[in-house]
Amino acid sequence: MMVWAAAIAVCAMETAEAALEPPLPPPSTWRVVIAAKYTLPQVTAPIPGSKEAVFAAAWVTAAKERIVCLMDQNAFDALGLDWKAFSAKTAAAASAELAALAKPELIRDRREVLECAILRSRYLPDDITAVVLAPDFLPRFTPLFGSKLLVAIPDRHTLFLFPKLASRYPDYASRVLAIYRKSECPVSREVFELSADGLRAVGTYEEP
Repeated sequence: MMVWAAAIAVCAMETAEAALEPPLPPPSTWRVVIAAKYTLPQVTAPIPGSKEAVFAAAWVTAAKERIVCLMDQNAFDALGLDWKAFSAKTAAAASAELAALAKPELIRDRREVLECAILRSRYLPDDITAVVLAPDFLPRFTPLFGSKLLVAIPDRHTLFLFPKLASRYPDYASRVLAIYRKSECPVSREVFELSADGLRAVGTYEEP
């Protein structure tokens, strides 16, 4: 079970400066997560088109209740890797987390056409945003939705997936925004497109 370390607020994650001296965490603990910009992660890569979220370098402690910690710049530099190399080394861990998730809730319309899948963490404290970057995430859902997905990430515990074509994602605005508003750990009100080209923001659920 993963929980986020609270610093100033419930959702402000710890930096890893002190914990990384020495030893450095092994590659199996490294993660790239999707983090809200308000959490002020130090080591990031932009998500094209996004105003609310970024990719952030993180690692998972070995404690009984594993804690996802954001890396500070000094700790990241000590790894001796650039962002591309670091990200590549997180792929296997992201796939393992994807495999461990509960089966998604599938929502169909009155004609039994699949319009949405909802992924949730098994335990409420868990963060599941890393699974979006797993190399097998898109192939897993392509048979359901096609080669381009729309993804909503209202908080660290919940993912909404929609097909890109003939999508009903606007119909889920109130549901997504309700999670975003009520969550202690919101991520973004944006809608992202996931394709073979990667993740990018393509729209926003607007507050009424």
